[in-house]
Amino acid sequence: MKKLFLTTALGAACLYSVSAHASGYQLNEYSITNLGRSFAGAGVVGDDYSAIAYNPAGMTLKKSGVQASFTMAEVASEMKGRGASSGEQTEMDFGVPLPAAYAQYQVNDKWFVGGGVYAPYGLATRYKKDSYIADSARESTLEVVDYNLSTAYKLNSKWSFGASFVARYIYGKMTNNINYPFVGPIAESEFELDGWTYTGTLGIMYEPSGNTRIGLSYKPKSIQRVKGDHTITALNSYGMGIAGVYPDGKASPDLPETTLLSVYHKPFEKVAFTGSARFTRWGDSFEDFSMTSSFTKAAGLKPVDYSWQDSWTFSLGTEYYVNDNLTLRLGTAWDQSPTPDNRHRTHRIPDSDRIWLSAGLSWRQDNMQFDLGYAHLFMKKSYIRDSVNTAGYNDHDTKYRAYSNMFGLGFQYDF
Repeated sequence: MKKLFLTTALGAACLYSVSAHASGYQLNEYSITNLGRSFAGAGVVGDDYSAIAYNPAGMTLKKSGVQASFTMAEVASEMKGRGASSGEQTEMDFGVPLPAAYAQYQVNDKWFVGGGVYAPYGLATRYKKDSYIADSARESTLEVVDYNLSTAYKLNSKWSFGASFVARYIYGKMTNNINYPFVGPIAESEFELDGWTYTGTLGIMYEPSGNTRIGLSYKPKSIQRVKGDHTITALNSYGMGIAGVYPDGKASPDLPETTLLSVYHKPFEKVAFTGSARFTRWGDSFEDFSMTSSFTKAAGLKPVDYSWQDSWTFSLGTEYYVNDNLTLRLGTAWDQSPTPDNRHRTHRIPDSDRIWLSAGLSWRQDNMQFDLGYAHLFMKKSYIRDSVNTAGYNDHDTKYRAYSNMFGLGFQYDF
């Protein structure tokens, strides 16, 4: 009987994300000025201190100061069952807070140092405990926080170089129901793991003229080692036989290598254009994944097959400098999903291609700047069909319709 419990239970043994924000489970939302132009030109525009996170070479565009921002992301999705789950429906609608902060100091005309705290990966899925999806996934929470120390060197009027050292913390919590045939949910499975690793960023920026900048940054793949508890909680008398805490939970999630190319060009006194292209090597870091414990090993479950492919993000933006105080922004982007097909999509990562439309503004008064940003994400309909991970993980055939709204507020102070 315990073997049967195990093999019908363990949807929590896989990584997750929500069908919003950047593709896969990447985040970009650690700059409000960049949010307003769909992150086009990230790292080389020079209107805030977030180059510390995107491309440290761009730190040479600002002097000394501090910055704080807060983005609230609304996540909304409707799911309808197909096949054996035909007629079943459920939904998600909740908010995710995304704060960020930076500080920078200009040592002299050549050297700049700074640091930041922000979330480069994360998000969540939250299904109702009585939904037809709950035996595959209920709550999924991923929090990756980078603690960044950066430096930049301005070689001359055209070339700047930068590097960052990053201490990266990751926390994950994943729950799902354990069902027994003809009875329903008998227990809840919960993984709660965390850990640290170290990584970095290299950046370069070229300025052929005072109104044109080109930046290139590179972030290597980082491999996490996370550990923690796997807890089985009985929901009724049927679940008492498997309830317990298994302290040997662990996983090794890879966070992908990324390359970012950004451009800024100001052809007119009041108008500038921005663009970015980001390449993410998901195929080298997310072929399969599982969380394990002695409980899951007894079931002999295989890793979840994702077979993710490398993906691209392209964004375009524009700036309109109304006067010395007010700047207006618009932007759009196309974000490619790394999910290869419907058979490899999961309830924890119902990912799909998405289109960004965004707008923002900045108001500067003396040494202070206030930033506002908004973006709406149109997600392509996505499906789970004939999943390769059905056995043990219960990925029901499902159609997803989703969207996201993001609202951001930021403050800067220049010393």
